[in-house]
Amino acid sequence: MKLNRCYEVIALLAFVLVCGAAESSLAASARTKIVLVVPHRVLFTVAVPVYVAQEKGFYRENNIDVDAVFTRGGGENVQAVVSGDAQIGLGTGTLAVISAFVKKAPIKIAGAEITGMDAYWYVQSNTAMRKFDDLAGKKVAFSRPGASSHMAVLAIADQLKAKGLKPAEPVSLGGIPEVYTAVRTGQADAGWSVAPFQLDRVEKGELRVEVRGEEIAAMRDITARVHFVNRDFAAKNPDAVRGFFRAQQRALDYMFDHKQETAKIWITRAELKFPESAVVKTWDYYNRTAMTLKPIRGLQATIADGIKNNFLKQPLTEAEINQLIDLSFLP
Repeated sequence: MKLNRCYEVIALLAFVLVCGAAESSLAASARTKIVLVVPHRVLFTVAVPVYVAQEKGFYRENNIDVDAVFTRGGGENVQAVVSGDAQIGLGTGTLAVISAFVKKAPIKIAGAEITGMDAYWYVQSNTAMRKFDDLAGKKVAFSRPGASSHMAVLAIADQLKAKGLKPAEPVSLGGIPEVYTAVRTGQADAGWSVAPFQLDRVEKGELRVEVRGEEIAAMRDITARVHFVNRDFAAKNPDAVRGFFRAQQRALDYMFDHKQETAKIWITRAELKFPESAVVKTWDYYNRTAMTLKPIRGLQATIADGIKNNFLKQPLTEAEINQLIDLSFLP
C-alpha cells in the first residue's frame, strides 16, 4: 500500500513538472520576438542596457523575447531595420536615420540614446598637444560619414574657426581599433574613442585625453544618436515596442543605481579585457540625464548641419518631422 502511494506521489510530481514545462513553453511562445540591432557589443549606452535587461528579466516581464545582433552601426543598423530583418535599432547617428527617412525608408525615431557628445579624442602622450585649441590644423579622426563622431569633428572644426584658428581636418578612419592604429602610425593626430576603450592606455600614460565631448559647444544640447523602429512592425505590435522601451528605461535606471553590479555584468557578458578600474571609470563620462529617452533635442540644428554638409538637400517639413518622430512608445 505504501509502495502504491509512493508511485502516486511520483506520478503527481511528474505531472506537475510536465504541466509547468508546458506552461513555460506556452508563455515563451506568447511573447513577441524582437530582433534588435546594437552597434557594438561593448558600448555603455547601448550594449549595457541590453545585458542588464536580459540578466534582470526586464524583457520577460514585458512579454517580449529580445535577440540582440551586434553590428558596426550606422548604415548597417539602418539597413537591417529598413529591410525588416530587425525591428528596432539602437544608438544610431540622428542624421543617418533622418537621411534614410527622407529616402522613404519605413522607419521612425522612437527615443533618444544620448544628448550631448559622449566620445572623447586622445593623442599620444609624447605629443605637445594638450588642449582643445591644439587641434587647430590637425588631422582629427571620426568613424564614418553621417555618424555622430563625424558631426562632432565638424563641430570641432567650426569651433576652432570661430576662435580665429585653423580648422581641424576631419579624417574618416573607421572604428576604435582602426583609429588607434592610425594615431600610432601618424595617419591622424587625434583619435576618437568612447569609454572604456583606451582608458587603460590613458591610465598607463601611453595616451592622453585631449578633448572630451562636453567641450564641443555646438553639441551639448543636441541628441547625437537615437533609437528607431521599423514603422510597419511598430504599427502591428505597439504593445511589444512599448514593452521594449519600458525595459530599456528600467535597465538605464538600474545601471546608475547599481554601478558595481552593472560593471560585473558588463565585464562578464561583453568579455571585457580591461582592468575593472578602467571599466568603472566609464561612469565618469556619462550621467543619467544625458541618457534619458526623451525628448529629441536640437533636431533643427542637426538638419541644418545635414544640409550644410550635403547629407540632406532641404529642411524637413513639419508633417515630415511628425512622421519621423514618434515618442508615444516611451514610458
